[in-house]
Order: sequence, then C-alpha cells, then structure tokens
Amino acid sequence: MIKNYCKMCSTLTSLDIEKLERVAETVSILSSILNMDVFLDCPTKDKDRAVVVYHARPEKNSLYSKRIDGEIAHSSREPAVFRTFITGLPSKNYKAITQEEQQVFQNIIPVFNSIQETIGVIIVEYRESQEHEFNSDMFNFTATKLIKDIDFSRSRIPEFVKDGIVVFNQDGVVTYINKTAEKIYASLGFEKSIIGEEFQNIILTKTTIVEILKRKQEEPIDISISNMILTISYFVTSLEEDNYNIVMLIRDITKEKNNEQEILVKSMVIKEIHHRVKNNLQTIASLLRIQKRRVENEETKKILDETINRILSIAVTHEVLSENGMDSLSIKTILQLLYKNFFKNTIDKMKKIEFNMVGDDFIISSDKATSVALVINELIQNAVHYAFSGRTEGKIDIIIEKKTFFSKITVSDNGVGMNVEKYRENSLGLMIVERLVTDKLGGSFEIKSKLNEGTTVEFEIKNK
Repeated sequence: MIKNYCKMCSTLTSLDIEKLERVAETVSILSSILNMDVFLDCPTKDKDRAVVVYHARPEKNSLYSKRIDGEIAHSSREPAVFRTFITGLPSKNYKAITQEEQQVFQNIIPVFNSIQETIGVIIVEYRESQEHEFNSDMFNFTATKLIKDIDFSRSRIPEFVKDGIVVFNQDGVVTYINKTAEKIYASLGFEKSIIGEEFQNIILTKTTIVEILKRKQEEPIDISISNMILTISYFVTSLEEDNYNIVMLIRDITKEKNNEQEILVKSMVIKEIHHRVKNNLQTIASLLRIQKRRVENEETKKILDETINRILSIAVTHEVLSENGMDSLSIKTILQLLYKNFFKNTIDKMKKIEFNMVGDDFIISSDKATSVALVINELIQNAVHYAFSGRTEGKIDIIIEKKTFFSKITVSDNGVGMNVEKYRENSLGLMIVERLVTDKLGGSFEIKSKLNEGTTVEFEIKNK
C-alpha cells in the first residue's frame, strides 16, 4: 500500500519509493518505542498538500480512532510539515490540527534521498501533556540517525526510551544494549554485559531468528520471569537486504499488571459487598411484605408499600453495582431498571401508563446513584398514585440533561395536576425528595403543576 500511496507523489522515483518503504519499518519502531502516533508523509504536486503514506498507530493511547494511511495533509493545518519539506530542517513542538479535529503537537524529521532531496517527513504526534516524556534535541538527533542509516551504534540509540533495547546483527550477535535493558538483564542474574552474546543465549522467549526474519515484525509477547512481567517484541530493520539488524524491545509491565490485579481484586470485593447489601435490603422488603399481610388498616398498608418501594429502589442500585464490580454506574441504566422494577410490582394492571426516557447518559457515583434512585422512585410513585386519579391511562416522561457543572433531570406527567403548596405541607415523599436533592446531590429542586395539565418536577445533580 505504501508504494501505491507514494505513486500519488509525482516527485518520487522508484528508488525514492524503495527507501520510503524501508523507512516505514523505522516508523513502526519509533511508534512502539515512544507509544505515540508516527507518520510518514510525502509531498504531492500541490505545494499545499501532502499524502500520509504510512501511519504507525500504537495499540494504546493513540490520538486517532483509526489509521489514516492515504489521507491528505494540508499546509494550513500542519504548517511544520510543509516547513520541513521546503527547508529540509527538523521542526520541533509545532501545533497542528489532525484529520479528526484534535489539536496536537508535532516533531518532524526530514527523510532524504541519495542526492539530499527531501522526499518525505517522519511526524511524531503527541498531546501537550506528553512533551516532557522526551528531550527534543536528543529525539531529533537519534531519530534522524535511525532514519538515515539505521546504524545501531551506541551514540545513535535513544537512551531516554523507557523500553529496553537489544540489537542483534545478521549473525545473531548482540551489538548494542541500552541502559534499561542492562538493568533488566542484571535483575535476571546477568552480571556481565551481554554485548557479543549470541541470540539463543540471552533470548527471553521461544522465538527463533528464522521466525522473526519471516514475519519482519513479531506480535508482542508477555512473559513472567523472576518476579517480573515483561512484554517482548521484535523488529527487523535494514537498508540493504544483506545487511539487517534484529531489534528486541523489552517493556517492564510488572507495575501495570500488579495494578490491574489490585483493581480486579478490588472489583471482586466491591461486587460482593453490593451483592450482600442488595440481598439484605430484599430481605427487609420481604419482612415488610409479611407485616403488611397482617395489617388491616389501609393507611398503614399504604405506608408499608411506600417504604418497600423505597427500599427496593436502593436495592436496584446495589444490584447493578454487584454485577459490574464498579463503584459508579450509568444514570440511564439505573433509571431504566428502577422503572421496570416499580412498574412490575406496583402499577395497577388496569391502567395503561406510558413511560418515556430521553436525553444524555453519564456516569455517577454509587452514593449519588442511590439518592437519584430514591428521588425518582418517589416522583414516579406520586405520579402513579395521584396524577392519574379517575383515569385509565397516562404518560410519564423523564428527560436527562448533562451540563458542565450541574446535570438536570425532569420528571413530568400529563395527569390531573395538584395544588403544589398544599402538597408540600402534607407530603413525606416530597420532603424526602427535597432533602436528598439539596443535601446528597448538591442541587436544587422545583415543582410546577396546573390543573388538568399535569405536573413537572425538575432537580439538579452537582457533577462533582
């Protein structure tokens, strides 16, 4: 594909294209080493347009949703690229706008042919927060040397790289090892330098040279050795078919894997806690149902029903949390489950109640989720019990709006309406709602109602 894209660039010769195909291998190495998006761009007939002939996209932390090989770069959006095309000089820390409308920073390195013409550029893109991860002068020196002749002599390898680098010549003998790799091998019991050692004596996986040469680039392999977890990958780099190097990259991911394990354990503990809380709440609800059967007073039965619904609304939250093992959840998920649970257990089957929920989805903490569940339960409960009195059907709408500092939830019905002030004086449910919104959710609460037009309740949730 690189050759096809290069043919779009009228200035390139067949020899230029061959060199760019070899340079693409180095682009892959730089991307793996830096864990950043790295591109190979070439000029076109139009002086203000270039084509991306190769995009090395890291497995993690890519700035792009997909590879952009073959797409056009414009001088107005990437001025540093075209500066380097014209001057043949590296460009450092220039702002640019990507094809996906993101602002990034670029380091650009020219690629020359045999007569010192600029036939392409290497572009490393990163966020402003990543600038501190490497020294620009060091990067430009070492990267330029890599691109020009891929000679892995000591002075030409980036020592700032976090990965361990071991380089073998075509005879399978170690010709270079950086400081990171030295530390790794020292921790494995290698007291002396491994320079001059043969491939089979210091290799950390079962991969053979034949396999590496066949595939040119091996998929990363995770291994556990001597209390460490390492990711090993191999690359073949060369400018001549009979003169190549094999590069082994070693990344110590022990800390990362240990963190993942801690998160997994924490998740399992959280799931178990929420599961037990849910079961305990359901047990309490069952006990209240038993008590309700022994009660003859209708007002008492009503109070017990309301209490059971409140308990079950909390239980729904813990049910979701027990399934995903997280301490947060989607606002829409909790509201949908709450609706299904409430309507399944409570609504008079003779009434046709339509429920609609629209708007934004966002993540809230378990503590806020419980409060939101209680608030929504009360509002739905009140609407079902009072809004449709004397009616056989009705509609309840919930609108969710995600905003910068506060998010808003609106619950409305098309019921009979009510006297808001009178309702405020006598409603325990409304008192619970207002207290939860102001004390637990850090927001405000407003209720509006018109006779025969329905009731609308709006409340806010502080985002942080």
